[in-house]
Amino acid sequence: MSSLDAIAVITVKLFAIIDPFSVLPYLLAVYEEAIKEGSDKKVSWNFIVNKITIAIIILLIIFSILGRPLLDFLGISPQALEIAGGILLVYLGVDTMGGFQQLRFVRKLEEAIITPIATPLLVGPGTMTALITLSVSYSPLILIISSLIVTFLVYLSLLTGPFIVKALGETGTVAAGRFTAIIIAAFGVQLILQGISQLKFA
Repeated sequence: MSSLDAIAVITVKLFAIIDPFSVLPYLLAVYEEAIKEGSDKKVSWNFIVNKITIAIIILLIIFSILGRPLLDFLGISPQALEIAGGILLVYLGVDTMGGFQQLRFVRKLEEAIITPIATPLLVGPGTMTALITLSVSYSPLILIISSLIVTFLVYLSLLTGPFIVKALGETGTVAAGRFTAIIIAAFGVQLILQGISQLKFA
């Protein structure tokens, strides 16, 4: 697989795991409620998106660079991480099908931009596990380039969020997020099978 092909595949996988479409309806609901109450009048939609994007790119780059060294430091085999990460991603895919519930309890928007919106709703355990697992087969440079592309796509998705929700309706937007949940679960199954196939039994 060429570097360009690898970047394309990794970008699709990471974007599916981050899944900004599932968060959009709830993020917009919290934003509109905050504006209505007048507690966050100075917080614009662009400000929210920019702050979330900065947090996402920092997290992605950290795990792109530290993925393999972290494995070596902890003494965890790539096969074990692939199987464990695969199970986690399958669970994440199934959980995403049910929608995110965390944002319903958010009271102040500015406090929620980083946690729980940027992490763990967008860049959560699934994204981190995927990056660490991918670091076994790909160089940090490829992962960083993929992360930059993914961050840009997430930025565009969030920036145009109000228009997407208006065009598709809340139901259509949630449905788009549910579709990506299937990709997440499939990626998880692939990791499990790949990890098992590489195990060496005495």
